[in-house]
Amino acid sequence: MSEQSIGRPGHSRVVGILKVVLPLTALILLSLVFMLARTIDPTAAISNAEIDVEDRARDPRLSGAHFAGVTDDGAALTIITQTARSDPNATMRLEVTGLHLRLEGRDGENLTASATNGTIDRGRGTFDMTGGLELTATPGYDLTAQSMVGLLDSTRVTIPGRVSGTAPAGEITAGSMEMRVDSGDGTGYLLVFGGGVRLNYQPDN
Repeated sequence: MSEQSIGRPGHSRVVGILKVVLPLTALILLSLVFMLARTIDPTAAISNAEIDVEDRARDPRLSGAHFAGVTDDGAALTIITQTARSDPNATMRLEVTGLHLRLEGRDGENLTASATNGTIDRGRGTFDMTGGLELTATPGYDLTAQSMVGLLDSTRVTIPGRVSGTAPAGEITAGSMEMRVDSGDGTGYLLVFGGGVRLNYQPDN
């Protein structure tokens, strides 16, 4: 009994001291956290952002859109865009920038084209490309034009205006050009130039 009565006062003193010391220690540590914490400037975060968040909120669009399909004659059509956004007046129509198009035929024929702007209309099954159009086509055509239109479900692309560049036989200019399926046998494709075609023949030395 005497040992218990001696131990209790000492135990009580330790508990009393801890009740004072522990809260003070926690308060000091909490103060240090706030004193040493780095102040964050929210305006700096916005200025360093790689994209304009406010602009994206006003004008939502998709980056790096990729469209792929097969035409009814078996050609593989691929369109890659830098940006794409829906037309507010037509939900199935996309306004796109930075277009890259590739059309690969069943027998190895191919056509590639790139342009600054364009549209993809899934409702009508069409696309168009405008601005700095560059086009290559087998066998050995390297052409430039201002615009090109085509179908999404069939191999048919048309340049309605002036086209110029190099052909297998030399330099060529024309008022229009069309690539379509060869209607004779249904296989292979034809490049048809029209509207005052001029060919500067350059024979291979």
